[in-house]
Amino acid sequence: MSAHNPIRHSWSTKLLHFFLLLCVLWQLIFVQFAERPRANRPANFFFQLHEWVGLGTLGGVVLFWLWVVVRRAETPFLALFPWFSLRRLAAIRDDLRVYLASLRQLRLPDADEESPLVSAVHGLGLLTALAMAISGAWLFTMTLPAGLMLDIHKAVSNLMWAYLISHAGLAVLHQFLGHPVLQRMFSRNP
Repeated sequence: MSAHNPIRHSWSTKLLHFFLLLCVLWQLIFVQFAERPRANRPANFFFQLHEWVGLGTLGGVVLFWLWVVVRRAETPFLALFPWFSLRRLAAIRDDLRVYLASLRQLRLPDADEESPLVSAVHGLGLLTALAMAISGAWLFTMTLPAGLMLDIHKAVSNLMWAYLISHAGLAVLHQFLGHPVLQRMFSRNP
Protein backbone atom coordinates (compact mmCIF):
# COMPACT_ATOMS: atom_id res chain seq x y z
CA MET A 1 0.00 0.00 0.00
CA SER A 2 1.28 3.41 -0.85
CA ALA A 3 0.91 6.69 0.99
CA HIS A 4 0.91 8.38 -2.41
CA ASN A 5 -2.68 7.40 -3.14
CA PRO A 6 -5.04 8.66 -0.43
CA ILE A 7 -8.66 7.64 -0.90
CA ARG A 8 -10.99 10.37 -2.08
CA HIS A 9 -14.52 9.83 -3.33
CA SER A 10 -16.27 12.35 -5.57
CA TRP A 11 -19.88 13.33 -5.11
CA SER A 12 -20.75 11.23 -8.16
CA THR A 13 -19.11 8.12 -6.70
CA LYS A 14 -20.79 8.65 -3.33
CA LEU A 15 -24.21 9.16 -4.94
CA LEU A 16 -23.88 6.11 -7.21
CA HIS A 17 -22.60 4.00 -4.29
CA PHE A 18 -25.54 5.06 -2.11
CA PHE A 19 -28.04 4.44 -4.94
CA LEU A 20 -26.66 0.92 -5.51
CA LEU A 21 -26.64 0.24 -1.79
CA LEU A 22 -30.33 1.12 -1.52
CA CYS A 23 -31.31 -0.80 -4.66
CA VAL A 24 -29.36 -3.94 -3.80
CA LEU A 25 -30.60 -3.94 -0.21
CA TRP A 26 -34.17 -3.46 -1.40
CA GLN A 27 -33.85 -6.27 -3.93
CA LEU A 28 -32.27 -8.75 -1.53
CA ILE A 29 -34.67 -8.06 1.33
CA PHE A 30 -38.01 -7.61 -0.41
CA VAL A 31 -37.59 -10.45 -2.92
CA GLN A 32 -38.48 -12.64 0.07
CA PHE A 33 -42.08 -11.44 -0.38
CA ALA A 34 -42.14 -11.80 -4.17
CA GLU A 35 -44.12 -14.55 -5.80
CA ARG A 36 -43.14 -15.06 -9.42
CA PRO A 37 -45.80 -15.83 -12.00
CA ARG A 38 -46.73 -19.40 -12.68
CA ALA A 39 -48.92 -20.94 -15.36
CA ASN A 40 -52.00 -20.68 -13.13
CA ARG A 41 -51.15 -17.53 -11.15
CA PRO A 42 -49.88 -14.04 -11.98
CA ALA A 43 -46.96 -12.42 -10.16
CA ASN A 44 -47.74 -10.52 -6.99
CA PHE A 45 -47.06 -6.82 -6.36
CA PHE A 46 -43.67 -7.48 -4.72
CA PHE A 47 -42.50 -9.47 -7.72
CA GLN A 48 -43.52 -6.68 -10.08
CA LEU A 49 -41.76 -4.16 -7.86
CA HIS A 50 -38.71 -6.45 -7.79
CA GLU A 51 -38.64 -6.39 -11.59
CA TRP A 52 -38.87 -2.60 -11.87
CA VAL A 53 -36.38 -1.86 -9.10
CA GLY A 54 -34.14 -4.46 -10.73
CA LEU A 55 -34.22 -2.60 -14.03
CA GLY A 56 -33.37 0.60 -12.14
CA THR A 57 -30.53 -1.25 -10.44
CA LEU A 58 -29.22 -2.36 -13.83
CA GLY A 59 -29.23 1.26 -14.95
CA GLY A 60 -27.41 2.27 -11.77
CA VAL A 61 -24.77 -0.42 -12.15
CA VAL A 62 -24.17 0.51 -15.79
CA LEU A 63 -23.89 4.19 -14.81
CA PHE A 64 -21.42 3.26 -12.06
CA TRP A 65 -19.28 1.27 -14.52
CA LEU A 66 -19.36 4.15 -17.02
CA TRP A 67 -18.35 6.55 -14.23
CA VAL A 68 -15.49 4.22 -13.22
CA VAL A 69 -14.20 4.34 -16.81
CA VAL A 70 -14.31 8.14 -17.20
CA ARG A 71 -13.42 9.42 -13.72
CA ARG A 72 -9.87 10.60 -13.23
CA ALA A 73 -9.03 11.32 -9.57
CA GLU A 74 -10.31 8.09 -8.02
CA THR A 75 -9.65 4.35 -8.15
CA PRO A 76 -8.90 3.55 -11.81
CA PHE A 77 -10.83 0.95 -13.76
CA LEU A 78 -7.86 -1.41 -14.02
CA ALA A 79 -7.47 -1.43 -10.23
CA LEU A 80 -11.05 -2.73 -9.98
CA PHE A 81 -10.48 -5.25 -12.76
CA PRO A 82 -6.83 -6.38 -12.32
CA TRP A 83 -7.16 -10.02 -13.35
CA PHE A 84 -5.18 -9.84 -16.61
CA SER A 85 -2.11 -7.97 -15.35
CA LEU A 86 0.75 -9.78 -13.67
CA ARG A 87 1.89 -6.51 -12.08
CA ARG A 88 -1.55 -5.83 -10.58
CA LEU A 89 -1.90 -9.44 -9.42
CA ALA A 90 1.49 -9.16 -7.71
CA ALA A 91 0.30 -5.96 -5.99
CA ILE A 92 -2.80 -7.81 -4.75
CA ARG A 93 -0.61 -10.65 -3.47
CA ASP A 94 1.66 -8.19 -1.64
CA ASP A 95 -1.34 -6.34 -0.22
CA LEU A 96 -2.84 -9.63 0.95
CA ARG A 97 0.41 -10.30 2.85
CA VAL A 98 0.06 -6.90 4.57
CA TYR A 99 -3.52 -7.75 5.56
CA LEU A 100 -2.57 -11.20 6.85
CA ALA A 101 0.33 -9.77 8.89
CA SER A 102 -2.01 -7.17 10.37
CA LEU A 103 -4.65 -9.78 11.19
CA ARG A 104 -2.04 -11.86 13.03
CA GLN A 105 -1.61 -8.82 15.27
CA LEU A 106 -5.41 -8.52 15.63
CA ARG A 107 -5.66 -5.28 13.69
CA LEU A 108 -6.45 -4.06 10.17
CA PRO A 109 -4.22 -1.94 7.95
CA ASP A 110 -5.04 1.75 7.82
CA ALA A 111 -7.88 2.38 5.39
CA ASP A 112 -6.71 5.87 4.35
CA GLU A 113 -4.79 4.63 1.31
CA GLU A 114 -5.70 2.84 -1.88
CA SER A 115 -5.40 -0.92 -1.51
CA PRO A 116 -4.99 -3.21 -4.53
CA LEU A 117 -6.77 -6.02 -2.67
CA VAL A 118 -9.69 -3.84 -1.59
CA SER A 119 -10.01 -2.30 -5.06
CA ALA A 120 -10.11 -5.76 -6.66
CA VAL A 121 -12.78 -6.88 -4.18
CA HIS A 122 -14.82 -3.75 -4.95
CA GLY A 123 -14.54 -4.64 -8.63
CA LEU A 124 -15.84 -8.14 -7.88
CA GLY A 125 -18.77 -6.58 -6.02
CA LEU A 126 -19.60 -4.40 -9.02
CA LEU A 127 -19.31 -7.41 -11.34
CA THR A 128 -21.62 -9.39 -9.04
CA ALA A 129 -24.18 -6.56 -9.04
CA LEU A 130 -23.92 -6.35 -12.84
CA ALA A 131 -24.38 -10.12 -13.25
CA MET A 132 -27.37 -10.09 -10.91
CA ALA A 133 -28.96 -7.15 -12.74
CA ILE A 134 -28.30 -8.55 -16.24
CA SER A 135 -29.68 -11.98 -15.37
CA GLY A 136 -32.71 -10.29 -13.79
CA ALA A 137 -33.23 -8.16 -16.90
CA TRP A 138 -33.05 -11.31 -19.02
CA LEU A 139 -35.69 -12.92 -16.80
CA PHE A 140 -37.81 -9.76 -17.13
CA THR A 141 -38.19 -10.56 -20.84
CA MET A 142 -39.71 -13.99 -20.07
CA THR A 143 -43.41 -14.54 -19.47
CA LEU A 144 -42.75 -17.20 -16.84
CA PRO A 145 -39.18 -16.72 -15.51
CA ALA A 146 -37.61 -20.13 -14.96
CA GLY A 147 -34.79 -22.42 -15.98
CA LEU A 148 -31.04 -21.96 -16.03
CA MET A 149 -31.15 -18.14 -16.02
CA LEU A 150 -33.31 -18.14 -12.88
CA ASP A 151 -30.83 -20.54 -11.24
CA ILE A 152 -27.95 -18.24 -12.21
CA HIS A 153 -29.84 -15.19 -10.91
CA LYS A 154 -30.46 -16.91 -7.56
CA ALA A 155 -26.85 -18.10 -7.27
CA VAL A 156 -25.50 -14.64 -8.03
CA SER A 157 -27.89 -13.11 -5.50
CA ASN A 158 -26.39 -15.43 -2.87
CA LEU A 159 -22.94 -14.15 -3.84
CA MET A 160 -24.29 -10.61 -3.49
CA TRP A 161 -25.52 -11.41 0.03
CA ALA A 162 -22.04 -12.67 0.93
CA TYR A 163 -20.41 -9.60 -0.61
CA LEU A 164 -22.82 -7.18 1.06
CA ILE A 165 -22.43 -8.72 4.51
CA SER A 166 -18.63 -8.90 4.31
CA HIS A 167 -18.28 -5.45 2.72
CA ALA A 168 -20.52 -3.75 5.28
CA GLY A 169 -19.06 -5.80 8.13
CA LEU A 170 -15.50 -4.79 7.28
CA ALA A 171 -16.53 -1.16 6.89
CA VAL A 172 -18.08 -1.22 10.38
CA LEU A 173 -15.01 -2.99 11.78
CA HIS A 174 -12.70 -0.39 10.21
CA GLN A 175 -14.92 2.34 11.67
CA PHE A 176 -14.78 0.70 15.10
CA LEU A 177 -10.97 0.58 14.87
CA GLY A 178 -10.81 4.33 14.21
CA HIS A 179 -10.60 4.38 10.41
CA PRO A 180 -13.29 6.85 9.22
CA VAL A 181 -14.38 4.83 6.19
CA LEU A 182 -18.11 5.50 6.65
CA GLN A 183 -17.60 9.25 6.89
CA ARG A 184 -15.40 9.14 3.80
CA MET A 185 -18.08 7.35 1.77
CA PHE A 186 -21.23 8.97 3.15
CA SER A 187 -20.20 12.50 4.18
CA ARG A 188 -21.13 15.49 2.09
CA ASN A 189 -17.50 16.40 1.44
CA PRO A 190 -15.80 14.90 -1.61
